[in-house]
Amino acid sequence: MLEAHRVSSLRSRWEVREDDAPLLVLEAKGWRSAVRYTLDGIAYEVQSSWTGTQYTLTTDDGAEVARAERIGRKRWSIVTPEGTFFFRRRSIWKADQEWIADPDSEEPVGSIRRTGTWRGDAEADLPGMPTPLAVFTLAVVLLMWEQAAAAGATAAAT
Repeated sequence: MLEAHRVSSLRSRWEVREDDAPLLVLEAKGWRSAVRYTLDGIAYEVQSSWTGTQYTLTTDDGAEVARAERIGRKRWSIVTPEGTFFFRRRSIWKADQEWIADPDSEEPVGSIRRTGTWRGDAEADLPGMPTPLAVFTLAVVLLMWEQAAAAGATAAAT
């Protein structure tokens, strides 16, 4: 199980722990929805498209490892060379996400849920998913939540 704890309320920065042991730090990069991290000696970058509906996971040499598509929709997916992982928003009232075996599944395989309303902490229970992909999934959801909060704040200000 992965846990993300927001380190600073001023910046997008999370400490990620795996089974209560420190694993890595997701560090915001630039003005776009993007984070960097290093896992097992490999530097990764998660970056959104300009519309925010697609995220890519690349290594420091520019190789694409995975791509998240249809971000912000009720159903979205992560495409990798090994296959596609399907997700859905748990309900219209909650931002929690469920990992499902296929688009028609009713029973979740795993989940990502908020554990702190104000701080932006989260918990990812993604059993059997490789750690680099699980971290990418968690990062995408954290960035998705930040993007939705920013859009809500902008709408409230007008």
